Amino acid sequence: MPIAAVGKVDFEIPHGQTLALVGESGSGKSTVARCVTRLERPDSGQILIQGADIAKLDSRDLAPFRSGMQMVFQDALTAMNPRFSALEVIEEPLLIHTRGSQGGRNREGRRDLARGLMLEVGLSPDWMHRSILHFSGGQRQRLALARALALRPQLLVLDEALSGLDLSTQAQIANLLLDLQAAHSLTYLLISHDLALVARLADVIAVMSGGKTVEVGPTRQIMSSPGHEATKKLLDSAKASASNLAAITGGVA
Repeated sequence: MPIAAVGKVDFEIPHGQTLALVGESGSGKSTVARCVTRLERPDSGQILIQGADIAKLDSRDLAPFRSGMQMVFQDALTAMNPRFSALEVIEEPLLIHTRGSQGGRNREGRRDLARGLMLEVGLSPDWMHRSILHFSGGQRQRLALARALALRPQLLVLDEALSGLDLSTQAQIANLLLDLQAAHSLTYLLISHDLALVARLADVIAVMSGGKTVEVGPTRQIMSSPGHEATKKLLDSAKASASNLAAITGGVA
């Protein structure tokens, strides 16, 4: 018998804001992320991007939307070719989208763009030809952000993109995400199981349980007055870690 990973999910993200989709492992968060970016095709429902429903589009009709939404994964290393240099990682999406204006850049244009993006995410352009195997975990996540920004997307889907990092690096990347959002009017869909982690970043939190959204509301409301048992459980779990209390009260540990 077929099992539905996601049954009923409903949310919207205003341009330039962040929605955090939170829930325990297995609640369906990553499936939603993959559907939003059309890495997977949903069996039913709508996915509206600037008024266009991309849920049922075939590959050809979907192509114009691809560059406008990019995904950043938890493990940056497995999302990149380990044989690539930092430059090759950043310019790869430009080469793939050869029909777009960005993909039409020449070699020197791609190098200039990569140099600027590395600076913007806090990496030295002098490391452009360094193998990604020689970057730390936090540096690889910065590199993943630079790669995602190469096509100048409007939407970034961050699938547990901060969860594999230590608390200090999480704070640094969280601040970087805020800076990038302000600079480029980016819209974020932030996937996480940790309410404390997303408390500072998100404008709105949507809580998933059993493949459904069970509670959606402004971050302050969700953090101070959770209404659903699944939300209360996540909040209790976050509060149980003393190192995360600063994030819950408005800072980043």
